[in-house]
Amino acid sequence: MKLIFTLIVLCFSGELMAQKAGTPDSSFGVDGKTITSFGDYYAECVGAAAMNDGSIIAAGNSGKGFFACKYSANGLFDTSFGINGIAFYNHYLGIAETMTVGSDNKILIAGYGTNGLGYYITVIRFNPDGTLDSGFGINGIIKTNVGENCHDITVQPDGKILIAAETGTSFLVLRYLQNGILDSSFGNNGLALTYLGLGSTTAIALQKDGKMLVTGSNGSSNVLVRYDSNGNKDSDFGMNGEVFFFKNSKFISSFPGMVVQTDGMILLAGSEGIFSIADSILLVRFNSNGSFDTSFGKKGRVASRFEYRSEATRVALEKDGKIIICGDVVIDSYHDHFLVAKYNTNGTLDSLFGHDGHQVTDIDATDIARGLIVQQDSKIVLAGLAAKSATEPFGYEVGLTRYNNDDETKKQIIVQKIKHYLQTHNDAQATTLNTISVYPNPAQNILHVKGLSSTQKIKLTVVDLNGNVVVSRELSVVSNVYNLNIASLHAGNYLLKIETNGETVTKQFVKE
Repeated sequence: MKLIFTLIVLCFSGELMAQKAGTPDSSFGVDGKTITSFGDYYAECVGAAAMNDGSIIAAGNSGKGFFACKYSANGLFDTSFGINGIAFYNHYLGIAETMTVGSDNKILIAGYGTNGLGYYITVIRFNPDGTLDSGFGINGIIKTNVGENCHDITVQPDGKILIAAETGTSFLVLRYLQNGILDSSFGNNGLALTYLGLGSTTAIALQKDGKMLVTGSNGSSNVLVRYDSNGNKDSDFGMNGEVFFFKNSKFISSFPGMVVQTDGMILLAGSEGIFSIADSILLVRFNSNGSFDTSFGKKGRVASRFEYRSEATRVALEKDGKIIICGDVVIDSYHDHFLVAKYNTNGTLDSLFGHDGHQVTDIDATDIARGLIVQQDSKIVLAGLAAKSATEPFGYEVGLTRYNNDDETKKQIIVQKIKHYLQTHNDAQATTLNTISVYPNPAQNILHVKGLSSTQKIKLTVVDLNGNVVVSRELSVVSNVYNLNIASLHAGNYLLKIETNGETVTKQFVKE
């Protein structure tokens, strides 16, 4: 029985004793990071997304036009993709601004181009192998003669494609069918316009009910707009579908990251600063009706600054609702580095992650993370621009990093495994002790152990899930209930081993 107890601790603590959350994952690339050079061409990564098998796609601009490249889930460059691992679309005078991967593993990259007379939205689609998708637009390419920029893209569950763009005076949302044709049932022949005077979008997100949110600015204020599934402004949201917030001519804020929580709350991530210089990360959370969530941070607002300056570019949620952001920190006038940070659901930094809630990674001379992936095992991948020189754009390369991580959902699964094991093994092997119970559970200062015999010598051992003995007592029980003092223990999950007359029983409990 002693051997079985040791195996329980070793097996389950092995899962919980993975490398500290927020530290670089040494099993990814080299020391947790990988850099890809395009040789004579620069490579400016604008985003990254995961395929269904966990492989990673990074995409952006290069000296040969739009590009996408592929990596395994562990950061190995996949040379079977495209041509030697890279797929190109030579878009003369075009700029890629955003990307995503659909549920069909097809890769979408969106941006804009110009013909000298005006601007147009460009979207290209690659097949999972890196070839252009001939079933999309014309040979994998669509060009729509409207809009000046294209800042975010997402795919609906039915495969329709949504793009957040702008016209200079209005927010512009475009919806395409799966084949790349504008969806005439949406807005005005596929276009939804919201006039704002100076309209500049930054992000788009979908709700579970099919409604969509677009955020950006009108020049003097941040704006959040909600549309119904047909492209009409939702009158149940804010004031006639619009929410204006943080109006100030001195302080600026921008939110390139947006996600909708499972409870319908809306989370924005970006930065704020004075005039045109962003220096702090800013998170804002709204209720589903557009009002501020006052339970989050200070009246719905959380500001953080790391190093000299810092800003967020993307945001994602873990299964337990905790918040992950990526971006960059400015070390000095010439050097930026990747930043990842983790927040609790109430907006406080998760002190167990990295260094007091954040981690900075130096990849090259200047680095900016623009892609964020939370993998199925909860590890975090950042992708972005890695420049050999802060002043030389043709030195741009693709940089990826991965960080160890854990979430409460995984921990609870492990605890449930422990409980199941104890329930199915203790009774069969400890007939004298099978009536013992512990309460309350969770406990704060005193754990009551009930069912002990008053004539037996008992040994009690408390072990944490790292395998450390934190309490040990040998006693001759004089009462049916023994009060075990656990006030000195840190909050967490523990195992209580009870031994007498060659028998052992193990109980799991939680210290609050």
